[in-house]
Amino acid sequence: MLHIEDQNYFKRSIKIFIIAVSFFLLSFALSIMFSPSLETFKHISNQVPSSLDNAQGLDKLWNYILNNAIQVPFQMLILSLIPIPFLYFLNMISTTVITGIVFGFAIHFDFNKGIIMIVSSIPHSIIEILAMCFVISGLYKTNQTIIRKISNLFRKSKKQNFSFKLALSNLLKIYLLIALPLYILAAILETYFTDFIYNLFT
Repeated sequence: MLHIEDQNYFKRSIKIFIIAVSFFLLSFALSIMFSPSLETFKHISNQVPSSLDNAQGLDKLWNYILNNAIQVPFQMLILSLIPIPFLYFLNMISTTVITGIVFGFAIHFDFNKGIIMIVSSIPHSIIEILAMCFVISGLYKTNQTIIRKISNLFRKSKKQNFSFKLALSNLLKIYLLIALPLYILAAILETYFTDFIYNLFT
């Protein structure tokens, strides 16, 4: 296995995961309390890529991988190159908040089916969010190197620069060795396991 030269990436990933779970629980609790409207739910549903609407089997699996494991991390990478701290957290925040709202709406719409939907969806949701947190952990150092280099331009007393090349190398390793396998596992669960469990109990 390639060596990741960032001793804190795992602890940082877990901290980010705790933040993600907090956003999810908060949005879920608020949805339970205030019951989002049907229009809100439809608007959220429209955020799902059209390629996933009617896809089945391997085609659906590939579309999940393409969207969640490639397009979303690439968007996060682009945001991390902007010298603004934590901008790349937006994808994770929107994902957890939307998931919490959808789960809350499901409970209000039909309690029994809502519970089944949540139980069947929780495994892939947790793994997907965890994968996203590992990516964010790598992006943190990448973004930090850019901010440090730019801020040093305006400082009389320069702070030590971080290696952008090393940060990018670590990010690539984290993505390929940890995040991508988790994304693929989440896609497999979302394609096959979620529907199986839901249909089993409905």
